[in-house]
Amino acid sequence: MASVFRRSGTWYVRWRTREGWKQRATTARNHTEAKGVAAELELEERSLRRAALRDVTGLPPAQEDLPGTIADLCRWWLKERCSTVSRAIETARLEKHVLRAPFGALSLTRMRSSDVDNLLHGLRNQGSAPATVNKLRAILHSVFSRARRAGKWVGENPVAATAPFPVPKRAYVTLTPDQLGRMLEQVPDDWRPLFACGPALGLRKGELFALRKADVDRERWTLTVARSHERETTKGGIAAVLPIPEALRPWIVHQLEHAPGALLFPALNGSQRPREADPQKILRTALARAGITAGYEHRCRWCGHKEQHQDNEQRYCPKCLKRTDGRGHPLSHPRGRALWPKALHLPMRFHDLRHTFATELLRRGVDVHRVQRLMRHSDVRVTTGTYAHLLVEDLRAAVDAHAPVPLAPPPARDLNSSQIANRPSAAANLLHGPGSRNDATGNSPEKHADIGDEDGGRCRIRTCDPCRVKAVLYR
Repeated sequence: MASVFRRSGTWYVRWRTREGWKQRATTARNHTEAKGVAAELELEERSLRRAALRDVTGLPPAQEDLPGTIADLCRWWLKERCSTVSRAIETARLEKHVLRAPFGALSLTRMRSSDVDNLLHGLRNQGSAPATVNKLRAILHSVFSRARRAGKWVGENPVAATAPFPVPKRAYVTLTPDQLGRMLEQVPDDWRPLFACGPALGLRKGELFALRKADVDRERWTLTVARSHERETTKGGIAAVLPIPEALRPWIVHQLEHAPGALLFPALNGSQRPREADPQKILRTALARAGITAGYEHRCRWCGHKEQHQDNEQRYCPKCLKRTDGRGHPLSHPRGRALWPKALHLPMRFHDLRHTFATELLRRGVDVHRVQRLMRHSDVRVTTGTYAHLLVEDLRAAVDAHAPVPLAPPPARDLNSSQIANRPSAAANLLHGPGSRNDATGNSPEKHADIGDEDGGRCRIRTCDPCRVKAVLYR
């Protein structure tokens, strides 16, 4: 039985463990808070004793007997189960959202699926992107799954009951072959071979950095893609052999003969480019210099006036009126000060060059199964789901090839005004048909009156004037 006592203004708790009695000072402000701390410590000790008893007798552990917190479980996963390559990235992710957050201090004995769901929705409400929240959900799912196999978690995976957030499909920015040529002219010399190989084979950044000269077969002109960054495998986990197109062979030969070291696209000192190397900045700078931009922002350096246009033509500020030239002479035509244009970069990533490769293949009529093999997607549904907006061209070609030839339009007839006036109306033909008693040749009130007298004062015509004759639908 735990007990509490006060000494020199500080509340102490005393409880019994398997090793004997223990005593500890607390930050409790009164007797009630000290009793609560003592009860928690006693409950924790009871759980440890129950877990030890189950371990000795061979019984499976219960959730109420699990020691530690969620943060402790995540640290175990990072140390024992996380891959060495991804450990730095996943440590930073868990440190931000779990280890230093109140969620990480939650005891495993009180862990519920609702706690994970509240964490994910809280991050989403704070402005985190759906893909970011889904990635954290996947990591937590892996943590509890591996902990369950190792005996550090019992029961169902609490993350499995939560639903991932829908990620909107983004529109990929791609380049035309002409734009690719203009972009390559502006890329620095040490990066240009890598930028030429990326769109030509649809390789990822890590795969380009890890390519070796031994991966090139100059007899068959093939390239083996088997590594990515520091890993000895690619993203899909399967090595692939890709054919080298003829337009790319001079670049490959140049790299084989002049690149230092064993890598095909190394850094200037011959070492492998690090993961932190960002070719996206080089790409956007090259696009801006080639004139491939989302527009231009024209800004006045005097008053800060800004305006956006699609060209970089010379424009003048409408606010800062300049009345003299640089020598103090008055201008014959006063104008505003010159605006300085600044290119607005396209929202394009280096990975979008891979999408450019697939987009160009589909637009040139290559079937989707070959594109899937060249892109090395795990399933053809990944290819069709990513580039479904381009597959409509196949439907267009099929419609143009198999659609029936339409008949020639009827020749135009020149009708005078009298023929147009005597021509029966379309409504009359549809309702009564040719040869009927109401054949629009006599569409006058007298005609309706004659028909009414003949039929005993009743009219069977649906389209007669309701003001003169009572309309009867059926007789």
